[in-house]
Amino acid sequence: MTATTVDRNTVEVWNDGQIIPIPLTAATKIPLGVIVMVVSGTGTALNGADTANGIVMGVSTQLVDTTLGHTKCPVKRGRFWFANDGTITAANIGQVATVLDNQTVSLAATTTNDVPAGIILGVDATLGVCLEMSGGKIGT
Repeated sequence: MTATTVDRNTVEVWNDGQIIPIPLTAATKIPLGVIVMVVSGTGTALNGADTANGIVMGVSTQLVDTTLGHTKCPVKRGRFWFANDGTITAANIGQVATVLDNQTVSLAATTTNDVPAGIILGVDATLGVCLEMSGGKIGT
């Protein structure tokens, strides 16, 4: 799957009830329901991607776009379903998934920068991969 540019109906299993507003990176659009990250040292939100020094913060709770005047991206943590790039199976439950793009997760051996997305809780042919995304530095 490739990164999405439109809102995504991310299936949520549980959330910790806290929404964290993160300053938005310049010239950035982040759809609703996608993986949001910061790059170490910048402190600003951008779409989840296989980016060096990326740190996953959670899932976007609304569409944000700097061209519309938005300055922050509200993010929540919890347990969510994301697309599987095909490398994750039930045998990987309990392991760390890595970010491929803002809606797709993979395994460390198949991504370049191995950005932790969360702990794999479940794998489903229809729903994809359920991740625990509520710890500090997610997935570690």
